[in-house]
Amino acid sequence: MNETSIKIWNTCGYVRLSREDGDKEESNSVTGQKDLIRDYLCRHPELRECDMKVDDGYTGSNFDRPAFQEMIAAVKAGKINCIVVKDLSRFGRDHLDVGEYIERIFPFLGVRFIAINDNYDSEHRNVESDELIIPFKNLINEAYCRDTSVKIRSQLEIKRKRGDFIGSFAVFGYQRDPENRHHLVIDDFSADVVRDIFKWKLDGISAGDIADRLNKTGIPTPMDYKRKQGMRYKTSFRVKEDSAWSAGMILRILKNPVYTGTLEQGRVTTPSYKVKKLVNKPKEEWAVVENCHEAIIDRFCFESVQKVLALDTRTSASGQAVDLFSGMVFCGECGASMIRKTVPSGKKKYVYYVCSAHKNEKVCTPHSLRDVTLKEIVLEALQHHIQEVIDLSDLLSLTDVVWLKKAGIQKLRARLDKKQEEIARFQKLLCSLYENLADGIIDQEEYRELKRTYSRRRANAEEQADGLRAEIAQAMNNSDNGCAWMNQFRKHQGITDLDRALIVTLIERVLLYQDHRVEIVYRWQDEFQYQMDLLQRAQRTLSQGEAV
Repeated sequence: MNETSIKIWNTCGYVRLSREDGDKEESNSVTGQKDLIRDYLCRHPELRECDMKVDDGYTGSNFDRPAFQEMIAAVKAGKINCIVVKDLSRFGRDHLDVGEYIERIFPFLGVRFIAINDNYDSEHRNVESDELIIPFKNLINEAYCRDTSVKIRSQLEIKRKRGDFIGSFAVFGYQRDPENRHHLVIDDFSADVVRDIFKWKLDGISAGDIADRLNKTGIPTPMDYKRKQGMRYKTSFRVKEDSAWSAGMILRILKNPVYTGTLEQGRVTTPSYKVKKLVNKPKEEWAVVENCHEAIIDRFCFESVQKVLALDTRTSASGQAVDLFSGMVFCGECGASMIRKTVPSGKKKYVYYVCSAHKNEKVCTPHSLRDVTLKEIVLEALQHHIQEVIDLSDLLSLTDVVWLKKAGIQKLRARLDKKQEEIARFQKLLCSLYENLADGIIDQEEYRELKRTYSRRRANAEEQADGLRAEIAQAMNNSDNGCAWMNQFRKHQGITDLDRALIVTLIERVLLYQDHRVEIVYRWQDEFQYQMDLLQRAQRTLSQGEAV
C-alpha cells in the first residue's frame, strides 16, 4: 500500500442493550444500534465491516460480557483495529474502565475507537476538548448506571416486603399465578411429591432413601420438571441430560418455609452495581412475609420435620427407616443421650437403652431400659395425655375464659407502663447528674458512683420491661390461636400403637432415670399448662361468684 492510498480499517461494530434499558427507545434497541453503525460505515468507505458483536441483556457497569470479550480477543489477534459504537454509554458505564480502554489500551494496541453520537473519533480527536468532555460524559454514564441500580434495588425491596414473589422461577410445588406473576399457586403434581417427601421424612425415611424412591418411580427432579413444562431453566450444576434426585435436593425442600405459605427473600445481595459477586445477608435483614400464598404443608408438620432434621436420625439395621426413638431418649440423671445396645442371649437378641455418658466416659450410673418396655410405657402415657388434652379442649369450649385472658393482658400492660415510667425516671436522673456536677452540688466521685447506680437500675428496668413485652406477646398469641395445637392430639385419639411420625409430632423428648422412672416431655407442654391454669382460675372465679 503506497502513501497516497487510503488506509483501510478492519472494523467491528459493538452493540449493547441491558435489561434496565429495555426497549424504551427504538434507537437503543439492538436493531436500531446496528442500523446506525452500518449507516455510518457506509458513509466512511475506509471502515470495512468485519464483524458486529452484540451483548443483549448485559449491564454496562463492567466488561464481563461475552461478545465484548470476543471482540477484544479479535483485537489482540490482529483481526480488528477499529471499533464503532453508537455512543460511549453503549461501550460501558464505568468511567474508570472506559477511560482505561480509550486512553491507554486502545492507543497501545493501535485501535481506532469511534462513538458516533458523541462525535468522538480517536483518529481525529481534539485533545484539549476531548480530555475534558469525554471523562465528563463517562461520569454521567456511570451516574446513570448507579441511579438505575438504586431504583431497581428499592423497587425489589418494596416488592419483597409486601410479599410479592420476585424469583425467576417458582419453587418446586408451585407455579406462577397466570393472573399475577408475583403470586404463587399450587402445582398439583409437584405439590403431591412435596407432600410425600414430608410424610416419608416424618415416617423416619432418610433423605438419601427418599431420593432413591423418587428416582425408582421416575419422578422428575425440580430442574427436569421445569424443563418439561417448557421453561428455559438453566443451571451450572447440570451434567446429564436428565438429572437424578439427591439427598441435598430433598433436604432443601424439607427446610424451605415457602411450603407453609411463607416467603423468605433477599437472602443474598451484591456489594454494589459494579461488583456482581453474591454475598449472604444477615438473617435479620431478610424479607420474611407469612401467608403470601396457599400452604402445601401445614405449620405443625413443617415444625415437626425441622425437629426431626435436628435429631440424630441414624438408620436402623434394615436401612429403611430410623429407629422409633432415635435422638429422643436422654438420661434423666446427667442429660446425656441414651444409646441403643443389642445384647445377645442364646438365639435371641435384646435391645436396651443405656446412658452414653456411663458407657463411654463412666461418669453416670449404669442404668438401662429395654426398648419394648419403653415402648409400652410411652404408648400408655401418650394415650393418657391425648385424652387429657381432649378433655381440656372440651372444657375450654364450655367455659368462658376470654374475659380472663383479656384481664391478664391488661394487667401485664399496666405493669409495663409502670416499668416504662421507672425507666424514664432513671433517664431523667442521669441527665440531671451532669448539671449537678457543673453546679458544684456533687463532686466527681459522687457523679461517677451515682451514674453507675442509675445506669444499672435503668438497665435492670429495661430488662424487666422486655420480659413483660414477651409475656404480653405470648398471652396475645395464646388468646388468638392458643388451642390450635390441641387438634394435633385430637387427630390421634384412640391410638393402639406407636410409629415414628406420631412420636416426633407429639413428644419433645423422653427421660430415663436410674429408678426406671420414665418422664415424657410433650410438645406444647407449656401451652397445655397455661390453658390448664387458665381453666382452673376461671372455674374458681365462677364458683366464688356462685357462692356469693
